[in-house]
Amino acid sequence: MSTSLSGRHLLRFSADLRAHRATFSLNDAEYADQILKVSLNTFKKCIQPDSDKLLLKRHTLLNILANAGLNPRGYGLAMTLPSQSSLFGGYHASDYEHLCGRFFLYRRSFLTARNITCSVLDIRPSESHDCLAFHELHYYVSDSGARDEIQYSGNVHMNQERNVLSMPAYFEGQVRLTLLQPERLGKSKVKMRGAVLTFGNPKGYWQPTVSCVFVDGPVEIKVAHPRNLCRTIREGSEEHAALSAEMARVEEHATIMTPLMWSKLQAGATVA
Repeated sequence: MSTSLSGRHLLRFSADLRAHRATFSLNDAEYADQILKVSLNTFKKCIQPDSDKLLLKRHTLLNILANAGLNPRGYGLAMTLPSQSSLFGGYHASDYEHLCGRFFLYRRSFLTARNITCSVLDIRPSESHDCLAFHELHYYVSDSGARDEIQYSGNVHMNQERNVLSMPAYFEGQVRLTLLQPERLGKSKVKMRGAVLTFGNPKGYWQPTVSCVFVDGPVEIKVAHPRNLCRTIREGSEEHAALSAEMARVEEHATIMTPLMWSKLQAGATVA
């Protein structure tokens, strides 16, 4: 089913969409993909129509209006936008199928940061809500030599304008939060970078612990149990060197460590 815009309504729609586009520092392709969730060609057709009439599939136009925060009535359209007041952010799981699959989740070891732990992150459509759901499996030997296995699961929250996945997990009174920013590479590969706020025991007692994380996938490796994919990547290996470079990028650019920024600014002021 298609919907059309023409005349003054089309002119106003194109102008409003261009104004929304101007508020982002992304390029056109990134804005179309990450914000509007449409192709670059569709976005260009909206802001520079090649005739006096724009014809789009109804659900495509709905997504553009919703993701750009535009009111359909302003363009003479009798349609209702998807709810943005949803607990999970009002997005549709079907719009983020490229984020579904099994991923490797990497972080530095909490005690010494010398090694890198590789855990398994599964993302899939929720069975009870119109959103994505996640399941994490952590199975590793810590720097102290202790074997640990922990599983977390929950629903993915997402503010569509910020393009950040929030994954809160609740377990026996604990609240754990992972924030990830996805980067789509081609049609099938996705990298995500962010941080996790959790509990750690590096000094003999439990404390709030923050760690940067790097997610890569989807992976197609088939094993009897996902536990078999979890491992510790030791310092000195080629894989460790490559992952350390990815982690350094996350730590330097993909997350904001306010105390680190402050200390660097102070050091710069002292030198000056």
